[in-house]
Amino acid sequence: MSSVYNRQTSIDKAYDYIQEKVNKGYKYLGYPVYNVSKSDLQKVSDVADKYGLPFEWLMNLMKHESAGTFNPAITNSIGATGLIQFMTRISGKLRTYAKADGTDAVGTENLRKMTFKEQMDYVDGFLSRGLKKVLVNGKVPDNFTQGQLFMTIFYPVSVSNPDYVFPDSVSRANAGIRTPKDYAKKALNKPVFSLDYFPNSIQEAKEKFKEFVTEAVQETKEFTKRNWIPIAIILIGLGGLGYYLIKSKTLKLK
Repeated sequence: MSSVYNRQTSIDKAYDYIQEKVNKGYKYLGYPVYNVSKSDLQKVSDVADKYGLPFEWLMNLMKHESAGTFNPAITNSIGATGLIQFMTRISGKLRTYAKADGTDAVGTENLRKMTFKEQMDYVDGFLSRGLKKVLVNGKVPDNFTQGQLFMTIFYPVSVSNPDYVFPDSVSRANAGIRTPKDYAKKALNKPVFSLDYFPNSIQEAKEKFKEFVTEAVQETKEFTKRNWIPIAIILIGLGGLGYYLIKSKTLKLK
């Protein structure tokens, strides 16, 4: 039996999850949990919807990468920073990150000074480039999985290969994980949203929920519902104009 999907319910659940950690005073590497607002979480929802991604997956990803702090300033021993652990250097070269439109490129020093909502623009930028090869009409396909999203951020070359073996240096820097399956298992240990709550692929979500659509599609439906009378009048008017023009042309020919 299908369930009814409600994005606001998930936003509320994520908010309550983070507030509980804030109230308990949880910290990691000295970084406290960021006191997110529901406006911050709406920004996550907007970024997820842009690519047809579940909000729930993106929250699970950022929970894992930020060690449960959701803190844009959190930095590990090798300089990886923030909500998705933007790398400071790759192959010895300093990295910069831009927004989705390619503007405002910055390094991790600037990223860690940002608010949650500001840094989400750079998460958006990272996704826009990382997902480019898999998007169909701007959205991820139905067979796209949560594990593939994890690898889009963590190790892009392994996105389509769950048995990929990470280099030893990557494994050592990440608590010994060896494959994308290892990463997913660890990321989904006490996640914000369990697989019982939200499935592991877009197709499974569509099968589980009576209606699982992105906000953009939902807004179109609401717009059409609100404006069906004026739209109908316009269509009737255009039809009448077409009939008049055809009729006039017919009369002239006679």
